[in-house]
Amino acid sequence: MSAALSARSVPVTLRAPVRAPRSVRRGAVVRAAAEEEAEDKPPPGCTRYTINILRPLGLVLEEKKEGGIYVGEIVEDGNAAKTGLVNVGDELIATSGVVFNSTTDYGGVSVKTGEETVRLPVRTERFDTVMAAIASNPSQRTVALEFQKCM
Repeated sequence: MSAALSARSVPVTLRAPVRAPRSVRRGAVVRAAAEEEAEDKPPPGCTRYTINILRPLGLVLEEKKEGGIYVGEIVEDGNAAKTGLVNVGDELIATSGVVFNSTTDYGGVSVKTGEETVRLPVRTERFDTVMAAIASNPSQRTVALEFQKCM
């Protein structure tokens, strides 16, 4: 897959965590959830769609310099092209990924268990994290990809 990665440096400040009173934390969580929901709506003139396809996806995802992942190319006769929905320039909003939520110990060997499919919003994630999430989907299962198309 092709990727036009941009270098970013983020200053990090380490501080001891300070816990707010429970009532304040609950209100902050409700506000954060409401802000996230409002932020997750498409802007005017844009629509969203989800496709569920098997790997190989048949498309090339690229990262914009200003952030965001978009479709750079669509492979002719590939799985994405067969849907008839995906176009070059569509922005990837979210993908499915498989995580394990527990481990079981068998005579000193730890085995990951509790496989779970999750939705990963990609706007704040690094390009390689998004690619790893897509790759975590087993090849016999479909990958859910949510795109945004703006007119």
